[in-house]
Amino acid sequence: MSQAPFDIVIPLFRIRWNTRAVMEGLTTHYQPRSIHIITLPSEVDSLKELAKTWQTAPLHIHNEEVFFPGSALTKTSICNELILGKSLYNPGWFYQQLLKLGAFEGIPDLSEWYLVWDSDLLPAATWPVLRGEGDNLEHTFALLQHNAYGNPTIVGKWDTWIQSVLGVTPLTDETGTFIPHHMWFKQTHLKSFAKRVNDYYGSTDHWLLLMMRSANDFGTFSEYWAYVSWAAAQETTDISFYPYAQYGETTERFFDDGTGLFSKVLRKYLAVDSVGPDDGFSPSYGDVSNFIQAEYGAEALPSSLAFESSPRHLKKNSENMHIEEQRSRWNPRMAEEPTPA
Repeated sequence: MSQAPFDIVIPLFRIRWNTRAVMEGLTTHYQPRSIHIITLPSEVDSLKELAKTWQTAPLHIHNEEVFFPGSALTKTSICNELILGKSLYNPGWFYQQLLKLGAFEGIPDLSEWYLVWDSDLLPAATWPVLRGEGDNLEHTFALLQHNAYGNPTIVGKWDTWIQSVLGVTPLTDETGTFIPHHMWFKQTHLKSFAKRVNDYYGSTDHWLLLMMRSANDFGTFSEYWAYVSWAAAQETTDISFYPYAQYGETTERFFDDGTGLFSKVLRKYLAVDSVGPDDGFSPSYGDVSNFIQAEYGAEALPSSLAFESSPRHLKKNSENMHIEEQRSRWNPRMAEEPTPA
């Protein structure tokens, strides 16, 4: 992989059993200049202490409550713009999207191109994120979610938001969605994106406040799909991705907050006598990678694993699951517990 200095940005709700493995995995595969983690104030000190023993690129920990500059742009003030009432999504879910889109406003000297990565996505037999070199360098992501699954009502609202607010045609793919749980963002396009939001509302209020208000108008928005649609309309060559068939067909999603099948069998593999979401279990990427190779075999490795922490993933019937959940050997709704390798 041709290398160019870049930063990774990760909003993190809370430290979980897989946090170390994800950070070390990103460092191992992608060698970022630095990793910026944006998290709750209650997590900042603990994460700084834990990270002293992790093998990662330089970690910078940010308090999400006061991430953006200015007293009008605290997490509380931005979230107070949301008046949806009863909804599938809480203010914090929308705020995490704004942290991704607005990271360039909260992090001084952030790289022009920065890679946003969801905190629960573990790279395994992963994809290169940079291809080529010099003027031909491509910043590339992978489509990891099949478009034949998901909630069509929500997808329709995302589509309407993009067409209405941004005034562009939503970018689509024959097989995959542009909700890939990671994305390259370019500051140039984000700044014009922000200006477009201001222009749409005819307001000089900060665009992040307007983004949150837009959820009141449209019910929801999708940060990844909105950005990639906007960027493609500005400069097609700035959008580069691997098709779903290349890496999406082997990725898996499943519930595991530290009590799931994967972490349970991993503990047995590592001879760790503990169980629970908050028992201090924090395996290295090397340990997790060795376990995955032993469990799957070298010729059948997944491209990535997404450790969902919301219990709603335990309540889904198969007809409501994404195919990436249906295929997973670690999904208790679809498979018996595997035998340790």
